[in-house]
Amino acid sequence: MKCFTLCFAFLFIVAGCYPGANEGGLLSRSQVLKLNPDADLIELENDEVYTHGAEWVKEKGYQKGERLGKVKKGMATKSPVGADIYTTEEKSPVIIVEYNGLSKMYVIAMGE
Repeated sequence: MKCFTLCFAFLFIVAGCYPGANEGGLLSRSQVLKLNPDADLIELENDEVYTHGAEWVKEKGYQKGERLGKVKKGMATKSPVGADIYTTEEKSPVIIVEYNGLSKMYVIAMGE
């Protein structure tokens, strides 16, 4: 009986840690693209994925903060290589990307 309980607990833990087992949480690049193959996204070097297009982000009026770096080859689906990436001055799940006089806000990709 003890062995059965340990095996059940192990399976429960493994199933809970399996990618995609939870609906909530941060989404990976592949998960975002599975939901929307035409997504405008940026994947930072720490594997955080940000998407463009959330209407509520525009309403917040976030201000550009510190520069994080530049878009590198393979990081983005729509933003060009060399575009500047910034944090926001406010604590937020948003980054700002600037290129060719354009400023776009991206929000971290989260499941529901």
